[in-house]
This record gives sequence, C-alpha cells and structure tokens, in this order.
Amino acid sequence: MSLAGMLLALLGLGLWGGVVSAHEHGGQPKQAMFKTRAGAEAAAPGFGCQGAHPMGEMWMVCEKHGQSEQHGH
Repeated sequence: MSLAGMLLALLGLGLWGGVVSAHEHGGQPKQAMFKTRAGAEAAAPGFGCQGAHPMGEMWMVCEKHGQSEQHGH
C-alpha cells in the first residue's frame, strides 16, 4: 500500500494522530494499531478477528486489512 493509500485508510477510519484506534458501538475508542505484532494479535479478538498485519512501521489487528467486525464503525 502506498503512503497515500495508508493516509486515506487512516482518514477513512476517522483517525489521525499518535494513537490509532477504531470506535466501539459505545463510542469509546479502541486501539487498533500497535508497535509490536504481539500487541496487535492480543487485541484482535476484541475486533472479532485473529492475527495481525503490518501497516507501515506498525502492526494492525486482524490478519487482513478491513477484516475487523468493528473496522470503520
């Protein structure tokens, strides 16, 4: 994914800044990107998925981008 594509993906999530997150149904942000693969894998079940995938220099929950049940909500 190009840098522009990554920026559009982040903007599509309504996210920008130091902590990247996705929103739960209750409106509370959940962290979706981590500095380590282990951190993303540990958080993945909270998004209804398993695993992690690289996103630039960070790791994002779910094996594939967009796989999360709560992605973009």
